[in-house]
Amino acid sequence: MPFGIRTLSSGSDHDFDRFYVEVLRPIAQTASWAVLRADELAEQGTIVNQAFRHLHSADLVVADLSAPNGNVYYELGIRHAISPGKTILVAARGTELPFDLAGQRVLFYDLDFAADTGFHALYARALNSEPDLDANPVRSALTKLGLHSDPDTDHVAFQQELNLKIDRARNVEQLVAVWHWARQFDNLPISSLLSLGYRLAEAGDYATAVHALDAAFPMAAQDYEVHRQRGFYLRKLGRLEEAEAALTRANELNPSDPETLGMLGGALKRQRRYAEALERYEAGARLSPTSLYLAVAQAGMSIIAAPHDPEHGLALYRELLTKIESDPGYEVDSWANLVAAEASFVLGRLDDAYAHARAGVRLGAGRLDLESATEQIRMLDDAGFPLPNARGFVRWLSQGAAGAIPRNAGQAAQFKKRIIFHLSDVHFGSFDKEGRKVDAHRFHDSENTSRLSLELQEEFVAAMQRSGCEPANATIVLSGDSTYTASESEFDLVRDFLNELCGSLGLEPRQVVVVPGNHDIDWFQSASNWSHRFDNYLAFAVKFYGEPLFRELFPLVTWDLKMPGKRPAPNELIYYRADDTTAFVGLNSCVFEDNQNHYGFIGKRQLDNVNRVLDRKKAPEIRIAVMHHHLHPFPEPLETRKGQDVTLDLSTVRDAGMVEQRLEKLGFSLLLHGHKHKPQLRETLVRDPLISSSTTVRPLIVSGCGSTGVSAHGLEHNQPNHFAILELLQPTRSLGADFVSVEWRELTVSPGAEWATKQRWTLKG
Repeated sequence: MPFGIRTLSSGSDHDFDRFYVEVLRPIAQTASWAVLRADELAEQGTIVNQAFRHLHSADLVVADLSAPNGNVYYELGIRHAISPGKTILVAARGTELPFDLAGQRVLFYDLDFAADTGFHALYARALNSEPDLDANPVRSALTKLGLHSDPDTDHVAFQQELNLKIDRARNVEQLVAVWHWARQFDNLPISSLLSLGYRLAEAGDYATAVHALDAAFPMAAQDYEVHRQRGFYLRKLGRLEEAEAALTRANELNPSDPETLGMLGGALKRQRRYAEALERYEAGARLSPTSLYLAVAQAGMSIIAAPHDPEHGLALYRELLTKIESDPGYEVDSWANLVAAEASFVLGRLDDAYAHARAGVRLGAGRLDLESATEQIRMLDDAGFPLPNARGFVRWLSQGAAGAIPRNAGQAAQFKKRIIFHLSDVHFGSFDKEGRKVDAHRFHDSENTSRLSLELQEEFVAAMQRSGCEPANATIVLSGDSTYTASESEFDLVRDFLNELCGSLGLEPRQVVVVPGNHDIDWFQSASNWSHRFDNYLAFAVKFYGEPLFRELFPLVTWDLKMPGKRPAPNELIYYRADDTTAFVGLNSCVFEDNQNHYGFIGKRQLDNVNRVLDRKKAPEIRIAVMHHHLHPFPEPLETRKGQDVTLDLSTVRDAGMVEQRLEKLGFSLLLHGHKHKPQLRETLVRDPLISSSTTVRPLIVSGCGSTGVSAHGLEHNQPNHFAILELLQPTRSLGADFVSVEWRELTVSPGAEWATKQRWTLKG
């Protein structure tokens, strides 16, 4: 509405402020509405952005059309376009309405508005009536044009739109706005409500999460997952009896769900019904013996139920801690570290407790995980079990919880650009040709060139300065063929190169991803002992990373690195590293590479291993795969040799179709490769007939790097040396939003050449 006293088209003066204060606001407040006008906003940000946010999320908007005010008409149009929520139109009697509004229902009032009791009654009834979606002509038109969807008319399109809104939300305010938008509709999709509830709970708003799941009924009456999650959120709100009822119903619908049993145990525990709680935890642990949550809950409850006879619970904690610390992958698992922190603290290993807790927070432990750990320690202390400075430890860990960033919630403000420097085929080493040594690597300290580490140092520093990326958020990817003959001395050159490059940039070894290429396999060794052909590559990785970090980054390699020991299978040479938003997974595409076989292959077993690693590590949303061989043929002419014989490119990954389909199903967004000595970039998607056509599956972005370091002998005519710079622009991959930029940097073989940008693309999510 306009503010202050305005002259109407009739020539009469009208006090809009007094009308608001004496009529619109008090009648709405009497009807239990919380009332706000734009000039009453006391929030950070511009007034326009605040107004738009309220126009989107408000359950009800009242628009006064009495004066021909551009702002009023503009904001009413915005409301009709972006929200299906209820809108009431009012105007002073005698107002000439624009043609586009003349057909809508308008409540007219006398200028003597204080005495117009008829208007007061109509306005009060309108405030309490159900919204009429047909009263929004803009929304109706956009729906007919396919620009907006409605669950009653197009359930699939509406679900896609709702899921995208949930996915794009970056903080709790935006999630609440999504809920306010969605709640205007009936028949909301259950899976979307579950997703929205989880995101709200992860951000700490359990009350709105409960409201979201309430909207799933009555359709969800037989859905145990909705009852389970609703019960958990009620438990977090302290509404324990309601929580128990919801979780009991979930357990009735699916008695074999260990997660429901664990949540039900938590609700009973908080009602001090310890024996019943322990019974539920034990039942859940029997169903899911690998669940750390159920194991640690069972151990803690065993002590809480009998604090003066704690030996059984302590034994469970010891067994759990041993199990975690014997798993080579626990060091990069935030939840495993929090469980280890709790177990260590209860067992009196205080230094280990603080170390594990720090690791858990550093690895991105979310609010719910940290609350779980602190709550159990507090309950152990309350039960009388002697713990050293339990309150101090809980307070210290809670500070970590307050500072931890929930996954997907609030990351827009926290997200800093990630930059990836993609190198491949640097080919340190030499080969024999007609009785003389030929250097396979181009870059050396001379009058015309510098060694590769110095060349790239200047390039990388300039790129980070341009993008505003800090060294801590940079990653170097070396996608194979680091050497030429895979000799130990050649791998030493690679290690020197990486150490010098990382040292000059301030990068740690963990910021480097290295996978094997066909030239990194010891072909000579493969002829005498096939299982030893990766020995020099593994020895290089251990020397470069250091054995503790190597064990963390290669979680499936258990070889003791001694000569008589059993080597890892090729499908176990999987690299894994993750931060709060991004996971890098290195694949071995040289499963069958030896002195006779020269082609790429990944295999089902390796992909199954990748799936297990992702599940165990709780990998973040953005997943990047790295391998050496190219997944797809290059767009190039195929040469003919004898007669009609065609020279085929046989070095592509033989099982490429299956590999691509599995990577897409596993949620990978990017695949980086090398091998071909020339670059390519494509977006690709293999449709799985077993996946619903309504399910959003994102195309895989495949970025192939040329040869960064090979000498001219290994390059096609006029093909330059090459590396790629990739910038991740968002913490999540959202449809329609800029996701990654890819820049090709090239250096021709001509004397005096300088690195130059060949092309730059920005790809959307």
